[in-house]
Amino acid sequence: MSALPVVIPEISATETHSSARVHPRPCGFTYPATAPSNWKLTDRGIAVVVLIAAVIVTAALMVIGITAVRVTSADYHARSQQSQQAPTEPH
Repeated sequence: MSALPVVIPEISATETHSSARVHPRPCGFTYPATAPSNWKLTDRGIAVVVLIAAVIVTAALMVIGITAVRVTSADYHARSQQSQQAPTEPH
């Protein structure tokens, strides 16, 4: 199995905007200045990411398609007016 290296660039306090304030972390915990960031994304990880993206895109397209079919149907306007009218009770 091959792995792709993923590099996450580190941002030092001098690279940030000059007006930004650096707040200390709560509880006195601080990260080391040079934390290692050598992640490797395997073929299986790439496949999982692609699969999740495909499922989300498929679900979105289904919702958009179903909505488009309902909105463009011939009796859509009649159904929307019926649901907006309050039911009347006989006196």
